[in-house]
Amino acid sequence: MNEAPKLTNLHINTYALSNSLNSMAFTVPMTFLTLFMTDYLRISPVAIGTGMLIAKTVDFLVGLIAGIFIEQSNMKKGKYLSWIRLLTITLFFGNIVQMIDTSSFISNATVRLAIVMIFYMMFHCSMNFYATSRAAMIPKMAGHNMEDRKKITARQGQFAAATAIITSAVTLPAVQLVQNITGSASLGYFIVAAVFSVAFATVNLIFVKIAAPFDPPQASVASVRKPPTVGQMVTSVVTNKQMLVLFFGFTAFTIGTQLYAGITAYYFRVTGTFAFMTVAMTARSICALLASLVAPALGRKIGKKGSLIFGWFIYALSTISIWAFGINSDGSANLVVMTVAMCLCQGAMYIYTVFTANYYLDCGEYGYYDTGIDNRTMALTVMNWPTKIGFALGGSLVGYCLAWSGYIAPTATTAATFTYMNRFTMSIGLIPGICMLIGATIILVAYKLTDTQAAEYAKLNAEREAGAAAKAAN
Repeated sequence: MNEAPKLTNLHINTYALSNSLNSMAFTVPMTFLTLFMTDYLRISPVAIGTGMLIAKTVDFLVGLIAGIFIEQSNMKKGKYLSWIRLLTITLFFGNIVQMIDTSSFISNATVRLAIVMIFYMMFHCSMNFYATSRAAMIPKMAGHNMEDRKKITARQGQFAAATAIITSAVTLPAVQLVQNITGSASLGYFIVAAVFSVAFATVNLIFVKIAAPFDPPQASVASVRKPPTVGQMVTSVVTNKQMLVLFFGFTAFTIGTQLYAGITAYYFRVTGTFAFMTVAMTARSICALLASLVAPALGRKIGKKGSLIFGWFIYALSTISIWAFGINSDGSANLVVMTVAMCLCQGAMYIYTVFTANYYLDCGEYGYYDTGIDNRTMALTVMNWPTKIGFALGGSLVGYCLAWSGYIAPTATTAATFTYMNRFTMSIGLIPGICMLIGATIILVAYKLTDTQAAEYAKLNAEREAGAAAKAAN
């Protein structure tokens, strides 16, 4: 039997950096796509909401089957790394084409919307397979060592927070610089997304190369165990009660975060303080980095569940404070409240994000121990489902909430009516906060799997696999 490769800081850091650069590239459409479509592509908020709902529904349906395809695949250069290598290309083009201003050569707004949605789906459908394959590399690299698993995900969160500082400080000034040079206000979004995407693709392909020993070609491991059937993978989800609790909790919470995130840029547009957005985003990214540095120690102190509940309640109360205090009585921006709330939201997110993959891996280890069937890849696919539902519902609600509040691009300012501002702040603060509180309550009441139990299940599963491998070798 070949000796298992040794996990080093090079593997951990490259894994973390490639993911953080993907997040950096994705931040441009994530933060500005709806604004880009209303203000530059001249697409109505209602049309955007409808288009997003369709695209995100397709994205969700693909997400349901991604784990099945991955687990049943037999790729030549590793089960998971082969997918990561292939999807680097589709992620690259899907990300940047979303930010092309087609209004100068396509007169029909519906066609412009369709183009954005096609490449939106290319990116997000690819992310279903990419995120599952990346998360599946965590147990491949760390084995059953729970501390190594936490180290990988914690480093990933820390790198993501650090690169977010760069993204926040650079994105809007870079967009403005391109506008000053070219005279095009929209071209900057495309160029910044492209530069970030090139950095992601380069580092991601380096990771694939150095991580190859952890994910050998399937022919060399096929005799150890057969992949579960489709029926077994589906059953593994619906019968794993703790995984279902995570799914419903994360889904409610993510609907709230996506609605909040989608309208954040509009807060600065509506109040006439768009230039200040760079300051606020940079401040929140610094808070995220600080939170990611203390999160591992906090997790050891209060457990992964405690970190999740603590982070979610802070996030929820922070968004609600925007509704309560984020707009002054004269309709102007209360930038102190907004900036503090953004910082608390981002810091709260990184308290639990450093463990996100581990929550689902823990449920996968429990399911493997309970049934004897390894469906951990399917568990990691379930991790993507709340994100996809959140993007579909929360993201679509952005357009509908903008229409409900009365937003008119691009001249909506502080001269709006009380009804306008009240509905707007409810959309960015109160409604998302309620969704988040529902998610936090579900986890608080119903999630019972402890860190100690998960570690024991992982150890027993590793022993079972070692025994199967020894038997196959004989």
